[in-house]
Amino acid sequence: MTADQHNARQAGNDGKHTDEPASAALESMRNEVLRKIGRNLLLFQQMEGMLKFLVGHCKVAGFQSEFPELLAKRAEAVSKRTMGQLIGDYLESSLREADSAAPVPDEVHEGWFSFHFTTGLDAASAEQHGAHLAEIVLERNELVHHLLPRWNPESLKSTSEADVWLDSQRAKALPEFEHLRTTVSALQEGRRQLAEHLGSGAFELELLRHSPLVMMLGDIARQLGRDDGFVPLDLAGHLLRLHAAAEFAALKERYGHKTLKSLVLATGLFDIKEEPTPKGGPRVFFRVNPRWSLEISAS
Repeated sequence: MTADQHNARQAGNDGKHTDEPASAALESMRNEVLRKIGRNLLLFQQMEGMLKFLVGHCKVAGFQSEFPELLAKRAEAVSKRTMGQLIGDYLESSLREADSAAPVPDEVHEGWFSFHFTTGLDAASAEQHGAHLAEIVLERNELVHHLLPRWNPESLKSTSEADVWLDSQRAKALPEFEHLRTTVSALQEGRRQLAEHLGSGAFELELLRHSPLVMMLGDIARQLGRDDGFVPLDLAGHLLRLHAAAEFAALKERYGHKTLKSLVLATGLFDIKEEPTPKGGPRVFFRVNPRWSLEISAS
């Protein structure tokens, strides 16, 4: 072997050793970017679900026997609204000061109730909050429609930039997420008190079915389900603890159930089954019953 051939081979070996760490670093960062894309998408979906809950439940009036149907119709009406439309509805119905109470019908043959939840923000504060929420819509659209075309997963520089951008996006969204979460908790408490006064099991069931936690369960089943639609319930529990810790921690206090399985069964929206594990023990799976739809729109 000549000296030149030896040097060429050595250079090739050196190049190989130099490339391996870079390749490993790229793979690691690429996986982290993919994880953060999923994390941010779930955050935005949670926010959209909370907006749907707030818009669908912040204002209702009618006879006691009509409340379950009124809530179901309201939820149906908001289910097809985009996130941008929901923000407008939210500002109109729950942020500004409450208007006068709904007029009582001339003929009252049973209990008649009027419920209007509002945070009581003044016009300037409501406008500012609305502007922040509108920015969240732009951020979500940027993530869904524009990140992948501009991100080159084969480039360490491009992947690093995507990683930083995803962290920055989450930091922008978290304050509004926490604001919505606090508002949802306050509304849930108000509706719980109203349900106690009404004494209506049907009313409480509709409230449970359209709660943010149940909407998240539906979204997990839709995204992670096997070919038959079933998802391990313990996986759903892990994701809820990770991304909705406060809501999950209040499972018994807010929803009246000690276990996630009990909550899932109480909704009547899901199918439950058990499958044996390799060690012989049971593992619980759930899916959205085909008769129901629990999707959060992506537009």
